[in-house]
Amino acid sequence: MFKLNPRRGLPGAIGTAVLGSLCLGGALAYAFAVGGALMAQQNEPPAETSVGSVSELNAIPDAPVGQLQISVVDRGRAYVQNLTCTGVPESDPAACAQMAQVQLELAEDGGDADAPFAEVPEGAVCTDEEYGPQEAVVTGDWMGEEIDTEITRIGSCEEARWQRLLPVTDPLA
Repeated sequence: MFKLNPRRGLPGAIGTAVLGSLCLGGALAYAFAVGGALMAQQNEPPAETSVGSVSELNAIPDAPVGQLQISVVDRGRAYVQNLTCTGVPESDPAACAQMAQVQLELAEDGGDADAPFAEVPEGAVCTDEEYGPQEAVVTGDWMGEEIDTEITRIGSCEEARWQRLLPVTDPLA
């Protein structure tokens, strides 16, 4: 009744073996092509770093010396804070080092590093946009200069000034 066919499973096995061999061959070819490309890339030597000259060492900011009283009004709330910078970075508040950084950035941008509290010059081109309701009055002595200035966030120039003076207008830690 049953006929035995000894070749019954043979054609399927040959097809599977051929297909498997083709896949393996393709994978090996891909590995050699991609692997060879990856192996051929050589790491470039690191860029040479230059050692700063003595004149660049003068760009290190001096620790600021000053005593300021800052009054800030923010959305109906007001606070007054005092900032004293003695010129000793290890014992001065962080705001002193941040203001030294502001002075360094002003000098690098060609501005007056000795006047971080300078007001917006007459004739400056600014927008009239309001960036916030905050206002601050800063009085005191900074690096031997008398400071008595008001800072708002009305207009792009005043906003830039506010952002520059954030170390003293934000609540001191």
